[in-house]
Amino acid sequence: MGGVPENLVDENIIIIHYDLPVPRSKVRQLANNDPNDRELRRLLARWRTWYDWATETLRNLGYPIGYSVIIADVERLKTVHEVSERVREKYQKLKDMDKWGLLPSEDKVRIGVVRFKPASNEDLKTLEAMFKNYLRDSLETIKDYIIRKLKVEKKDPKDINRRVREMIKRLKEQDRFRLLERDPELKKLLGLIDILTIEV
Repeated sequence: MGGVPENLVDENIIIIHYDLPVPRSKVRQLANNDPNDRELRRLLARWRTWYDWATETLRNLGYPIGYSVIIADVERLKTVHEVSERVREKYQKLKDMDKWGLLPSEDKVRIGVVRFKPASNEDLKTLEAMFKNYLRDSLETIKDYIIRKLKVEKKDPKDINRRVREMIKRLKEQDRFRLLERDPELKKLLGLIDILTIEV
Protein backbone atom coordinates (compact mmCIF):
# COMPACT_ATOMS: atom_id res chain seq x y z
CA MET A 1 0.00 0.00 0.00
CA GLY A 2 2.95 2.30 0.39
CA GLY A 3 2.24 3.22 4.00
CA VAL A 4 0.55 6.20 5.56
CA PRO A 5 2.46 9.46 4.95
CA GLU A 6 4.84 10.29 7.80
CA ASN A 7 3.28 13.70 8.41
CA LEU A 8 -0.02 11.99 9.24
CA VAL A 9 1.31 9.34 11.60
CA ASP A 10 1.36 11.48 14.74
CA GLU A 11 -2.01 13.13 14.21
CA ASN A 12 -4.96 12.08 16.31
CA ILE A 13 -8.05 10.44 14.86
CA ILE A 14 -11.60 10.30 16.14
CA ILE A 15 -13.97 7.37 15.86
CA ILE A 16 -17.63 8.37 15.51
CA HIS A 17 -20.28 5.78 16.24
CA TYR A 18 -24.00 6.37 16.02
CA ASP A 19 -27.31 4.66 16.63
CA LEU A 20 -30.43 6.36 15.26
CA PRO A 21 -33.94 5.50 16.48
CA VAL A 22 -36.56 3.88 14.26
CA PRO A 23 -40.36 3.82 14.75
CA ARG A 24 -41.75 1.17 17.05
CA SER A 25 -43.04 -2.08 15.57
CA LYS A 26 -46.71 -1.12 15.98
CA VAL A 27 -46.37 1.53 13.26
CA ARG A 28 -47.27 -0.94 10.51
CA GLN A 29 -50.36 -2.08 12.37
CA LEU A 30 -51.53 1.50 12.85
CA ALA A 31 -50.94 2.36 9.21
CA ASN A 32 -52.81 -0.73 8.05
CA ASN A 33 -55.77 -0.03 10.33
CA ASP A 34 -56.09 3.57 9.22
CA PRO A 35 -54.65 3.89 5.70
CA ASN A 36 -56.18 7.34 5.28
CA ASP A 37 -54.46 8.85 8.29
CA ARG A 38 -52.49 11.54 6.52
CA GLU A 39 -50.89 12.86 9.69
CA LEU A 40 -49.42 9.47 10.49
CA ARG A 41 -48.11 9.02 6.98
CA ARG A 42 -46.69 12.54 7.02
CA LEU A 43 -44.84 11.78 10.26
CA LEU A 44 -43.39 8.56 8.82
CA ALA A 45 -42.31 10.34 5.63
CA ARG A 46 -40.59 13.05 7.65
CA TRP A 47 -38.89 10.46 9.84
CA ARG A 48 -37.52 8.71 6.72
CA THR A 49 -36.25 12.04 5.41
CA TRP A 50 -34.61 12.79 8.76
CA TYR A 51 -33.04 9.32 8.98
CA ASP A 52 -31.59 9.50 5.46
CA TRP A 53 -30.31 13.03 6.02
CA ALA A 54 -28.76 12.20 9.41
CA THR A 55 -27.08 9.05 8.11
CA GLU A 56 -25.63 10.75 5.05
CA THR A 57 -24.49 13.80 7.03
CA LEU A 58 -22.74 11.69 9.66
CA ARG A 59 -21.08 9.42 7.09
CA ASN A 60 -19.79 12.44 5.19
CA LEU A 61 -17.78 13.50 8.25
CA GLY A 62 -15.03 11.01 7.41
CA TYR A 63 -14.39 7.41 6.38
CA PRO A 64 -17.41 5.14 6.97
CA ILE A 65 -15.85 1.81 7.93
CA GLY A 66 -19.04 0.06 8.95
CA TYR A 67 -22.78 0.49 9.09
CA SER A 68 -22.60 3.07 11.88
CA VAL A 69 -18.90 3.79 12.42
CA ILE A 70 -16.89 6.63 10.89
CA ILE A 71 -13.25 7.54 11.31
CA ALA A 72 -12.41 11.21 10.91
CA ASP A 73 -9.72 13.81 11.53
CA VAL A 74 -9.63 15.18 15.08
CA GLU A 75 -9.83 18.67 13.57
CA ARG A 76 -13.44 17.86 12.66
CA LEU A 77 -14.40 17.36 16.30
CA LYS A 78 -16.21 20.71 16.54
CA THR A 79 -18.12 19.95 13.34
CA VAL A 80 -19.08 16.53 14.70
CA HIS A 81 -20.60 18.12 17.80
CA GLU A 82 -22.46 20.69 15.68
CA VAL A 83 -23.84 17.97 13.40
CA SER A 84 -24.85 15.87 16.41
CA GLU A 85 -26.79 18.80 17.84
CA ARG A 86 -28.61 19.41 14.55
CA VAL A 87 -29.51 15.73 14.28
CA ARG A 88 -31.00 15.79 17.78
CA GLU A 89 -32.85 19.07 17.22
CA LYS A 90 -34.50 17.78 14.05
CA TYR A 91 -35.49 14.56 15.80
CA GLN A 92 -37.02 16.55 18.66
CA LYS A 93 -39.28 18.29 16.15
CA LEU A 94 -40.43 14.89 14.91
CA LYS A 95 -41.16 13.80 18.48
CA ASP A 96 -43.29 16.91 18.97
CA MET A 97 -45.48 15.71 16.07
CA ASP A 98 -45.72 12.14 17.35
CA LYS A 99 -49.10 11.89 19.07
CA TRP A 100 -49.12 8.10 18.55
CA GLY A 101 -45.97 7.44 20.59
CA LEU A 102 -44.33 5.67 17.65
CA LEU A 103 -40.91 7.27 17.90
CA PRO A 104 -38.52 6.32 20.72
CA SER A 105 -37.44 9.00 23.18
CA GLU A 106 -34.86 11.62 22.27
CA ASP A 107 -32.14 9.89 24.29
CA LYS A 108 -32.21 7.07 21.73
CA VAL A 109 -30.35 9.38 19.34
CA ARG A 110 -26.89 8.15 20.27
CA ILE A 111 -23.85 9.74 18.67
CA GLY A 112 -20.56 9.06 20.40
CA VAL A 113 -17.00 10.15 19.74
CA VAL A 114 -13.83 8.37 20.82
CA ARG A 115 -10.46 10.04 20.41
CA PHE A 116 -7.92 7.58 19.08
CA LYS A 117 -4.22 7.72 18.34
CA PRO A 118 -2.51 4.80 16.59
CA ALA A 119 0.07 3.31 18.92
CA SER A 120 2.09 1.42 16.32
CA ASN A 121 2.70 0.90 12.63
CA GLU A 122 0.43 -2.14 12.82
CA ASP A 123 -2.42 0.09 13.99
CA LEU A 124 -1.79 2.40 11.06
CA LYS A 125 -1.73 -0.48 8.61
CA THR A 126 -5.04 -1.72 9.98
CA LEU A 127 -6.59 1.72 9.61
CA GLU A 128 -5.21 2.07 6.10
CA ALA A 129 -6.65 -1.31 5.12
CA MET A 130 -10.09 -0.28 6.41
CA PHE A 131 -9.90 3.03 4.56
CA LYS A 132 -8.85 1.31 1.37
CA ASN A 133 -11.69 -1.21 1.60
CA TYR A 134 -14.19 1.62 1.95
CA LEU A 135 -12.75 3.54 -1.00
CA ARG A 136 -12.54 0.43 -3.19
CA ASP A 137 -16.14 -0.52 -2.43
CA SER A 138 -17.25 3.04 -3.17
CA LEU A 139 -15.40 3.13 -6.50
CA GLU A 140 -16.83 -0.26 -7.47
CA THR A 141 -20.30 1.06 -6.67
CA ILE A 142 -19.68 4.12 -8.86
CA LYS A 143 -18.43 1.90 -11.69
CA ASP A 144 -21.55 -0.28 -11.47
CA TYR A 145 -23.71 2.85 -11.34
CA ILE A 146 -22.21 4.12 -14.60
CA ILE A 147 -22.69 0.80 -16.37
CA ARG A 148 -26.28 0.45 -15.16
CA LYS A 149 -27.26 3.99 -16.07
CA LEU A 150 -25.58 3.97 -19.49
CA LYS A 151 -26.07 0.42 -20.69
CA VAL A 152 -29.29 -0.68 -19.00
CA GLU A 153 -31.32 2.42 -18.25
CA LYS A 154 -30.00 4.45 -21.22
CA LYS A 155 -29.80 7.64 -19.18
CA ASP A 156 -28.41 10.96 -20.41
CA PRO A 157 -24.57 10.79 -20.31
CA LYS A 158 -24.39 14.44 -19.24
CA ASP A 159 -26.44 13.74 -16.12
CA ILE A 160 -24.36 10.65 -15.35
CA ASN A 161 -21.10 12.57 -15.74
CA ARG A 162 -22.29 15.30 -13.42
CA ARG A 163 -23.39 12.81 -10.77
CA VAL A 164 -20.15 10.81 -11.02
CA ARG A 165 -18.05 13.96 -10.65
CA GLU A 166 -19.98 14.80 -7.48
CA MET A 167 -19.41 11.31 -6.05
CA ILE A 168 -15.69 11.34 -6.85
CA LYS A 169 -15.30 14.82 -5.38
CA ARG A 170 -16.94 13.65 -2.16
CA LEU A 171 -14.63 10.64 -1.93
CA LYS A 172 -11.57 12.83 -2.42
CA GLU A 173 -12.75 15.14 0.34
CA GLN A 174 -13.09 12.14 2.66
CA ASP A 175 -9.71 10.72 1.65
CA ARG A 176 -7.72 12.00 4.60
CA PHE A 177 -4.81 9.65 3.92
CA ARG A 178 -4.74 10.45 0.18
CA LEU A 179 -5.04 6.81 -0.79
CA LEU A 180 -6.73 7.76 -4.05
CA GLU A 181 -3.47 9.45 -5.02
CA ARG A 182 -1.09 6.77 -3.74
CA ASP A 183 -2.66 3.33 -4.00
CA PRO A 184 -2.19 1.59 -7.41
CA GLU A 185 -5.41 -0.44 -7.17
CA LEU A 186 -7.53 2.60 -6.36
CA LYS A 187 -5.84 4.67 -9.07
CA LYS A 188 -6.61 1.90 -11.56
CA LEU A 189 -10.28 1.95 -10.58
CA LEU A 190 -10.36 5.72 -10.98
CA GLY A 191 -8.87 5.32 -14.44
CA LEU A 192 -11.51 2.76 -15.36
CA ILE A 193 -14.24 5.13 -14.21
CA ASP A 194 -12.72 7.83 -16.43
CA ILE A 195 -12.89 5.45 -19.39
CA LEU A 196 -16.48 4.44 -18.67
CA THR A 197 -17.62 8.00 -18.23
CA ILE A 198 -18.50 9.40 -21.62
CA GLU A 199 -17.48 12.99 -22.18
CA VAL A 200 -20.03 14.82 -24.31
